[in-house]
Amino acid sequence: MKNVITSLLLALLVVAVILLSEDVKEQEALLDELVDKHNEHLKYTEGQMDVLINHQKDIEGIVSYLLEVEARRSFVSYR
Repeated sequence: MKNVITSLLLALLVVAVILLSEDVKEQEALLDELVDKHNEHLKYTEGQMDVLINHQKDIEGIVSYLLEVEARRSFVSYR
């Protein structure tokens, strides 16, 4: 009788391990998918930052030009 109970417990343990390993595989797949989405989002964000930095440089160049033009006008008006 003792061997039957031990065998049943061992069989239950084996089933539990199999079920848990399947769950771990599913969780790993979900985690991999989440990491891929995160990496895609990082690439998108980096691209957006590059665009914003380029816009900032363009705006700084325009402001610099306008300040220079205004400085020339002020100098000409002063003369």
